[in-house]
Amino acid sequence: MEWEAARQHYSAGNMLLGSVDHATFGVPLGFYYLAAGTGHGLSSLSRGEYEQAMRELTPVALLATLYVGGKGVRTVYEARGGAAGLQRGLEAVRGRVSLLAERTRELRTRLGTGEEGLRELARYIQASREAGRFVAVGGMDAALALYEARGEVAKARPLMSKARPGATGAPPGRQGTLASLVDEGVGHTPAVVEAKLAAAEQEATGPRLPTDVRVLQQHRPALDAPPPEARGNPRWREYVDYYDKRLGEVKKGEASKGPLKWEGYEPLRRWFARGLAFERDMVKRLREDALKPRAERRFLGDFDNPRIETQVGVRKPGPGLRYADVLVIEEGEVGGQPRRVETFSFKSRDLSGLKYEVLEAQMIEDAREALRKYGERLDIRRDSLQSIFPENSEVLVQRVRLVYEGGELMPKNDKLLKRAVDETEAAVPGVEVLFQ
Repeated sequence: MEWEAARQHYSAGNMLLGSVDHATFGVPLGFYYLAAGTGHGLSSLSRGEYEQAMRELTPVALLATLYVGGKGVRTVYEARGGAAGLQRGLEAVRGRVSLLAERTRELRTRLGTGEEGLRELARYIQASREAGRFVAVGGMDAALALYEARGEVAKARPLMSKARPGATGAPPGRQGTLASLVDEGVGHTPAVVEAKLAAAEQEATGPRLPTDVRVLQQHRPALDAPPPEARGNPRWREYVDYYDKRLGEVKKGEASKGPLKWEGYEPLRRWFARGLAFERDMVKRLREDALKPRAERRFLGDFDNPRIETQVGVRKPGPGLRYADVLVIEEGEVGGQPRRVETFSFKSRDLSGLKYEVLEAQMIEDAREALRKYGERLDIRRDSLQSIFPENSEVLVQRVRLVYEGGELMPKNDKLLKRAVDETEAAVPGVEVLFQ
């Protein structure tokens, strides 16, 4: 394989191509070596079958694309060159990078975590030959499953079905990239994902079109003609379905708002996916916390025997039916006292660049929203919980935990952040604010 790679690398047509693989992508193995340990991908490349090679070289291609960014290759492509072999190399570079960029955009979108999610997935692939082989054979579905399983191939295999069309039970016309957001283990069923996305869409502040059938017909998007900024984005199909559905609702007089424009829908969906990923992580942390001795718990120290329920339908006057991210109920003996109930609301919001006044106002608004939807008294709509509250499905919530995603989304000034948290908790009693 080393001899064959060198021969191809220094042939007339591939000289530049091989150099760009090494210098521009920053990956020592370039495209001529295989993470999966077979020769099929190399053979496909030598025959020019790039689509087949892409599936076989997924691990290497993923790693390479993290370093592309388009700028270095574009500069090389626009450079002058006279030889036919050089030109073929340039054409191959552009075609290959274009395909890589498209695959990577799709993967980044379906991960919902941006470039950091891609880098984490790349680390999983680098760490294990078995993981590389798993992704090389399974392609996009396997990559998503491996990410969900935190790099453990044994756990990733049964997750692959969740990423495949039709496996989730979602209506065929509405699957798209939403199927990748389904996770039954944390309560993200197809119905819940659809409902939560619908609620987020109604509250989105992005630019919209009016509720005018003539205008909506005039601006109706076509699946095969996306705007330049949507080309290669797997959410475009989903957006077209969303637009058509809203158009139908407008025609029937059932819609209070027109559809979001693409430039409003795309960031909504990106943050929605990131928010669901944060929810999944927090649910896992809460379940781990519940297994610890009471004195060692980080979140559930006020419970003797906590029962964790996810995505519980709750109803209140005003907000109507909502899905509480997490509902925690005391299952132990209560000695005639009201059973302790707490709710958790998780937020992925970029607070890092806000001035203090804006930061405080945003956090107070989020806390009031969490209290309004998931605090005070709730009518629990899940039948399986009725035996715990036989006298009444309406229960008193002792505390709402508003948990923000931390890391790069957090304000950098710790003192100002603590002040904002204190002011928020003072302004909205019954809500505790945390960053994780």
